Amino acid sequence: VIVVFGGSSGIGKEIIQMAKENKAKAISFSRSNGVDITSKKDVKKALKKVFKKYGKIDSIINCAAILTKKELVEMSFKEISKEISINFLGAVNISKISHKYLKKSKGSFILFTSSSYTRGRAGYSIYSSTKAAIVNLTQALSSEWQKDNIRINVICPERTKTPMRENNFGKEDEQTLLCPKIVAKKSLQASFAIFSGLVIDIKN
Repeated sequence: VIVVFGGSSGIGKEIIQMAKENKAKAISFSRSNGVDITSKKDVKKALKKVFKKYGKIDSIINCAAILTKKELVEMSFKEISKEISINFLGAVNISKISHKYLKKSKGSFILFTSSSYTRGRAGYSIYSSTKAAIVNLTQALSSEWQKDNIRINVICPERTKTPMRENNFGKEDEQTLLCPKIVAKKSLQASFAIFSGLVIDIKN
């Protein structure tokens, strides 16, 4: 039983499809079906619903994120707050609420970062810095959750052909971009891995 937040498009959508093809119960939550990860109430309700139906949750994956391609001085405070809330606070909400379910199943938790976490990128400073925060969060939770036998890792794909990327960077040479199916496959493999606390780089 796999739950994917941000499963309606891009990498998340590919994870859902691939999981179902391999006979997993894969459930997608996103704003498109009424789940806002910045709302603790929404996340609690979503996970409770899955647990009630299937009696367990083996893996939780958070792919949800937004990117606003603007210099910081050009961003409104509303845009800044929204991006931090979705990219970081949303991940924190899911992490905290997921814990009790994953402790029961001795399951796994997957988050997503970006290659920009190692060095903040001009033009999307908020996105870059939230992705650095996700890596730090993963490493800390790996230690905190070790006693509960929960594995947590973070996927770091190179530039990937997703709607979010195209919306911000336009059409690019597809040969220079990762296929989202490859990222989905590696993400599902990571959810069954025995290690924890790692940044898993996926390169083209």
